Amino acid sequence: MPSLSETQAAFRLAVVDRTGVAPAMLVAPAPTAGRLAIYRRHHRESLIRHLAGRFPTVEWLLGTARFVELAEPFIRTSPPSVPCMAEYGEGFAAALEHHGLAGELPYLADVARLDWMLGYAAVSIGLPPLVITALGTWPGDRLPDLRLVLQPGAGYLHSSWPVDDLVRVRLDERVPDRLEFTALPVALEVRGGRGEFGIGRLDRAEFAFRAALRTGATLGAALEAGLSTDPEFDVPAALGALFAAGLVVDILPPDAE
Repeated sequence: MPSLSETQAAFRLAVVDRTGVAPAMLVAPAPTAGRLAIYRRHHRESLIRHLAGRFPTVEWLLGTARFVELAEPFIRTSPPSVPCMAEYGEGFAAALEHHGLAGELPYLADVARLDWMLGYAAVSIGLPPLVITALGTWPGDRLPDLRLVLQPGAGYLHSSWPVDDLVRVRLDERVPDRLEFTALPVALEVRGGRGEFGIGRLDRAEFAFRAALRTGATLGAALEAGLSTDPEFDVPAALGALFAAGLVVDILPPDAE
């Protein structure tokens, strides 16, 4: 008698990978193929609905039929691997980037990345922000080695296309007669929480500074990222704006995990 975990693994292979044979205890008198087809169809349709919900602008751009054509191979090659469905689909943007459609729609992967970030921001829970005077509790010589922790819903995306315009058109629900869409580099900041989100554009230096902080860089390294982008980067103003925007929620010493 196989164990529960062995039975579950065999059933997953039969439904998701479409290999192997369904455990006999799950087949009952009905033909195996017919019973498995029900599970396979439910698995496929539920994951497609999930991806459409996480990437609404991508579906809006492509249309449902074409979106499904792209979602199906992703579902087959990258089925869920974690219990929480909210985490499923992060690799979809990378899959689009390497799809043949990328030549026709070179901005599609960045649209997907922005969709993902907006969805993540919308379900995040904002934390109480710190004020800039919190930096005063640290000795000046330690400031460059500190790490500023940003709001969970903050995200940063640099794109060669104004993909935020496409999201705004979709949200406006009024399709323009004509949409001029040409390449234009944009540095985007996504913020949100508790069902709401917003998109803003930053200048290149401020984007480099905040994006570096988001990835866990020290304050000194993040400021250097801003200065290397623009030697006239105003460090005091950038720090003030960061705290004034309510983005900093914690300050960690260099040795913090």
